[in-house]
Amino acid sequence: MEIAKNTVGQHMVQAIKIGVAGIVSMLVAKVLKLPQGYWVAISAFVVMGSDVGATIVASRNRLIGTAIGAALAAVFVALLGSNLMWFGIAVATTTLICESAGLGQSYRLACVTVAIVMLINTADSPWRSAAYRFIEVALGIVIALLISALPPKSVVEP
Repeated sequence: MEIAKNTVGQHMVQAIKIGVAGIVSMLVAKVLKLPQGYWVAISAFVVMGSDVGATIVASRNRLIGTAIGAALAAVFVALLGSNLMWFGIAVATTTLICESAGLGQSYRLACVTVAIVMLINTADSPWRSAAYRFIEVALGIVIALLISALPPKSVVEP
Protein backbone atom coordinates (compact mmCIF):
# COMPACT_ATOMS: atom_id res chain seq x y z
CA MET A 1 0.00 0.00 0.00
CA GLU A 2 2.90 2.36 0.80
CA ILE A 3 4.37 1.76 -2.69
CA ALA A 4 1.06 2.70 -4.31
CA LYS A 5 0.88 5.91 -2.24
CA ASN A 6 4.45 6.82 -3.25
CA THR A 7 3.71 6.21 -6.92
CA VAL A 8 0.52 8.28 -6.82
CA GLY A 9 2.37 11.04 -4.96
CA GLN A 10 5.20 11.06 -7.50
CA HIS A 11 2.74 11.19 -10.38
CA MET A 12 0.91 14.06 -8.69
CA VAL A 13 4.15 16.01 -8.22
CA GLN A 14 5.08 15.45 -11.86
CA ALA A 15 1.61 16.45 -13.07
CA ILE A 16 1.67 19.65 -11.03
CA LYS A 17 5.17 20.54 -12.25
CA ILE A 18 4.14 20.02 -15.88
CA GLY A 19 1.04 22.15 -15.32
CA VAL A 20 3.14 24.91 -13.76
CA ALA A 21 5.61 24.67 -16.67
CA GLY A 22 2.75 25.18 -19.11
CA ILE A 23 1.45 28.24 -17.26
CA VAL A 24 4.89 29.81 -16.83
CA SER A 25 5.74 29.10 -20.48
CA MET A 26 2.64 30.84 -21.77
CA LEU A 27 3.11 33.82 -19.44
CA VAL A 28 6.73 34.27 -20.56
CA ALA A 29 5.73 33.94 -24.23
CA LYS A 30 2.99 36.54 -23.74
CA VAL A 31 5.32 39.00 -21.97
CA LEU A 32 7.90 38.58 -24.76
CA LYS A 33 5.17 38.81 -27.43
CA LEU A 34 6.41 35.73 -29.24
CA PRO A 35 4.41 35.12 -32.43
CA GLN A 36 3.98 31.38 -31.80
CA GLY A 37 4.46 31.37 -28.06
CA TYR A 38 2.66 28.06 -27.60
CA TRP A 39 5.89 26.42 -28.76
CA VAL A 40 7.49 27.50 -25.48
CA ALA A 41 5.00 25.33 -23.58
CA ILE A 42 5.18 22.47 -26.09
CA SER A 43 8.97 22.47 -25.85
CA ALA A 44 8.84 22.42 -22.05
CA PHE A 45 6.46 19.44 -22.17
CA VAL A 46 8.61 17.53 -24.67
CA VAL A 47 11.80 17.71 -22.60
CA MET A 48 10.44 17.68 -19.07
CA GLY A 49 11.45 14.56 -17.18
CA SER A 50 10.71 13.46 -13.66
CA ASP A 51 13.91 15.08 -12.43
CA VAL A 52 16.38 17.68 -13.61
CA GLY A 53 18.86 15.01 -14.79
CA ALA A 54 16.33 13.45 -17.16
CA THR A 55 15.36 16.91 -18.38
CA ILE A 56 18.98 17.89 -19.08
CA VAL A 57 19.55 14.79 -21.21
CA ALA A 58 16.42 15.45 -23.27
CA SER A 59 17.17 19.17 -23.54
CA ARG A 60 20.67 19.05 -24.98
CA ASN A 61 19.85 17.18 -28.16
CA ARG A 62 16.52 18.95 -28.54
CA LEU A 63 18.22 22.34 -28.52
CA ILE A 64 20.96 21.28 -30.93
CA GLY A 65 18.44 19.64 -33.26
CA THR A 66 16.26 22.75 -33.22
CA ALA A 67 19.26 24.94 -34.08
CA ILE A 68 20.12 22.67 -37.01
CA GLY A 69 16.53 22.56 -38.26
CA ALA A 70 15.99 26.31 -37.88
CA ALA A 71 19.24 27.26 -39.60
CA LEU A 72 18.81 24.81 -42.46
CA ALA A 73 15.19 25.82 -43.06
CA ALA A 74 16.12 29.50 -43.11
CA VAL A 75 18.89 28.83 -45.64
CA PHE A 76 16.56 26.83 -47.87
CA VAL A 77 13.77 29.43 -47.78
CA ALA A 78 16.14 32.36 -48.26
CA LEU A 79 18.05 30.80 -51.16
CA LEU A 80 15.62 28.37 -52.79
CA GLY A 81 12.11 29.08 -51.58
CA SER A 82 9.71 26.85 -49.72
CA ASN A 83 8.11 24.61 -52.31
CA LEU A 84 7.48 20.95 -51.53
CA MET A 85 10.56 19.64 -53.30
CA TRP A 86 12.91 21.93 -51.33
CA PHE A 87 11.00 21.11 -48.16
CA GLY A 88 11.57 17.38 -48.71
CA ILE A 89 15.25 17.93 -49.43
CA ALA A 90 15.59 20.17 -46.34
CA VAL A 91 13.97 17.50 -44.14
CA ALA A 92 16.21 14.76 -45.57
CA THR A 93 19.32 16.94 -45.14
CA THR A 94 18.33 17.80 -41.57
CA THR A 95 17.91 14.11 -40.77
CA LEU A 96 21.32 13.26 -42.21
CA ILE A 97 23.04 16.08 -40.32
CA CYS A 98 21.44 15.10 -37.01
CA GLU A 99 22.26 11.42 -37.50
CA SER A 100 25.84 12.25 -38.51
CA ALA A 101 26.20 14.42 -35.39
CA GLY A 102 25.08 11.52 -33.20
CA LEU A 103 21.95 13.29 -32.01
CA GLY A 104 19.85 10.14 -32.05
CA GLN A 105 16.13 10.72 -32.28
CA SER A 106 16.50 14.52 -32.26
CA TYR A 107 16.21 14.50 -36.03
CA ARG A 108 12.43 14.13 -35.60
CA LEU A 109 12.08 17.39 -33.68
CA ALA A 110 14.64 19.08 -35.92
CA CYS A 111 12.41 18.17 -38.87
CA VAL A 112 9.39 19.65 -37.04
CA THR A 113 11.36 22.89 -36.86
CA VAL A 114 12.08 22.70 -40.60
CA ALA A 115 8.38 22.23 -41.25
CA ILE A 116 7.39 25.17 -39.05
CA VAL A 117 9.90 27.54 -40.62
CA MET A 118 9.30 26.41 -44.20
CA LEU A 119 5.57 25.71 -44.28
CA ILE A 120 3.90 28.24 -42.00
CA ASN A 121 3.19 31.34 -44.02
CA THR A 122 4.50 34.43 -42.32
CA ALA A 123 5.41 37.94 -43.36
CA ASP A 124 8.65 37.60 -41.42
CA SER A 125 11.93 36.79 -43.08
CA PRO A 126 12.96 33.13 -42.83
CA TRP A 127 15.82 34.19 -40.55
CA ARG A 128 13.43 35.89 -38.14
CA SER A 129 11.05 32.95 -38.22
CA ALA A 130 13.93 30.55 -37.53
CA ALA A 131 15.22 32.77 -34.71
CA TYR A 132 11.79 32.92 -33.08
CA ARG A 133 11.48 29.17 -33.30
CA PHE A 134 14.87 28.66 -31.66
CA ILE A 135 14.07 31.21 -28.93
CA GLU A 136 10.72 29.53 -28.22
CA VAL A 137 12.35 26.14 -27.84
CA ALA A 138 15.23 27.49 -25.74
CA LEU A 139 12.82 29.24 -23.39
CA GLY A 140 10.75 26.08 -23.03
CA ILE A 141 13.88 24.13 -22.17
CA VAL A 142 15.02 26.68 -19.57
CA ILE A 143 11.58 26.69 -17.96
CA ALA A 144 11.47 22.87 -17.92
CA LEU A 145 14.92 22.73 -16.30
CA LEU A 146 14.03 25.28 -13.64
CA ILE A 147 10.74 23.63 -12.72
CA SER A 148 12.25 20.12 -12.78
CA ALA A 149 14.83 21.31 -10.25
CA LEU A 150 12.17 22.54 -7.80
CA PRO A 151 11.33 20.44 -4.77
CA PRO A 152 9.87 18.04 -4.10
CA LYS A 153 12.09 15.77 -6.11
CA SER A 154 10.57 12.88 -8.00
CA VAL A 155 12.21 9.50 -8.35
CA VAL A 156 14.42 9.14 -11.41
CA GLU A 157 12.68 7.42 -14.32
CA PRO A 158 13.93 3.88 -15.01
